[in-house]
Amino acid sequence: MNAAVLQFHHREAFEHTVTRALAAGAGAGLLQWLTLRLGVPVPLTWLVPAAVVLACARGDRWDRGLLSGLGLLLIGLPYGLGLSPGWTVATSGAAAGALLVRARLNDLGEEGQVAEARPTLVHYGLGGVLGAGLTLAGGVVADILALRLASVATPTLLAAGVVGAIVGLFVGLGAIAAHLGLTADPVEARAEELLPQLSGDFHALSERALSLYRHCGQSLAKLPREPAREELARTLARITRGAVELASEWAGVEAQLEERATAELQAERDSLERSARASTDAVARRQLEVAAASLSEEVERLGDMRQRRERIIARLRAEVALLERARVALLSLRSGQAQLKAAELASLARRFRALSTAQGEEGQAMDAVAAQVTLAQVAPVEAPPPA
Repeated sequence: MNAAVLQFHHREAFEHTVTRALAAGAGAGLLQWLTLRLGVPVPLTWLVPAAVVLACARGDRWDRGLLSGLGLLLIGLPYGLGLSPGWTVATSGAAAGALLVRARLNDLGEEGQVAEARPTLVHYGLGGVLGAGLTLAGGVVADILALRLASVATPTLLAAGVVGAIVGLFVGLGAIAAHLGLTADPVEARAEELLPQLSGDFHALSERALSLYRHCGQSLAKLPREPAREELARTLARITRGAVELASEWAGVEAQLEERATAELQAERDSLERSARASTDAVARRQLEVAAASLSEEVERLGDMRQRRERIIARLRAEVALLERARVALLSLRSGQAQLKAAELASLARRFRALSTAQGEEGQAMDAVAAQVTLAQVAPVEAPPPA
């Protein structure tokens, strides 16, 4: 297990979840006190997890509605299965823990973020285990605390709120599963995999593209979750991945394109030509001339590759410049009102999608022209024999 697995992500989001869980637990405690007064007691270990899930539901309206419905159903279901009290509380808490992980995924958006970590099935399982254990522990602590508060004649309404908040705290801590060792963003993971293979300008430009991609992700995370945000996220992911993949195609070629390598080939060619002129044997001279001609072709090919490299570098610089424009544009969006943000975000997403498409088509057209020129130089049409 590497260090990344134990890394803690999004501390502020976790703190917000725990704060909401505390407030929801206190409210559930007061509701349980009310049910006791009405003579229809409801278990606190059902009310609190359900209230925490309802309070921490994230996403759009459909996501929040679905998560809230599942919270009421799955958390209450164990109480109708006739299980022992311990297993009932544990099963209910496990459902709450898994749903808190899902709430975090809804908050991120499965395709609406860039450079973000996303929960996986492992984290759902971890959330269930933590939810079960912490809910059981919270129930025990709540029972002990209730006795202590009763012994000092604490007002029942205040005691109910405090006890509920304690259980809510334990349930909310189960959300930590959604913040530990999350799977990296696929584009970011691919870039980090390819970067060690790159060198020179390709490494520098790819590293800059990844850095800008991460900055854009931080800005996108602060914007409202809109379809335009997801469209822009996909566009930025496509630009970044395309730039890194393009650079990786030239991995290992940098050393061959150095001036020293070309000079060595030219020196070897000149040496073969001198040897051919000095040779007195016709067969040996012919072999030396063929070898020198072959090296001349290699020198020309290196020149062509150097030109193609310049085109690729220019294309990568254009991709990086586009990401830089996106970063600046997203920074300016963060200071506007919500309605203006949504409208500007939609316009920004359309504009960058058009720019990315046009830039990609232009690059493909240039590659096609370069390939045709290369083929024409490498395989010239032979003249027909004289009649």
